[in-house]
Amino acid sequence: MAGRTERTLVRILIGAALCVAVLTAALTPISALPAVALGQQRLFRLEVALLVFYGILLLVTPAFLGLTRGRLPIDISTRGEKFAEDADRSTQRAEAVVEELEQTTSVLIEGLEAANFEIEQLKKASTATVSSGG
Repeated sequence: MAGRTERTLVRILIGAALCVAVLTAALTPISALPAVALGQQRLFRLEVALLVFYGILLLVTPAFLGLTRGRLPIDISTRGEKFAEDADRSTQRAEAVVEELEQTTSVLIEGLEAANFEIEQLKKASTATVSSGG
């Protein structure tokens, strides 16, 4: 139930962020267009709207989730935010994979040593056969 409420609140927050971005773009005074707008008012307003919208998403949404969940992200990137628990789980998974690979490597090394021993025995046997039969 709490997950559904949280998702609903995040959706409302994103809708509000979109409204704020559109209002900010519409109400931004244009005295001299910066170079990034390429001399076009519409492009400038779109850039302002995108800046405000993504700024809200990157800053306010993690803060909101931090307040509701009681934890803040340790990393915010283009892939989203990463929480400490997720990082701990990924570290544990990586350690388990490394341990499994070490065990597999040990088994392969033992097999290789056994194969090398058998090859040496076969070489000795073939050398003894050649020298005694020749």
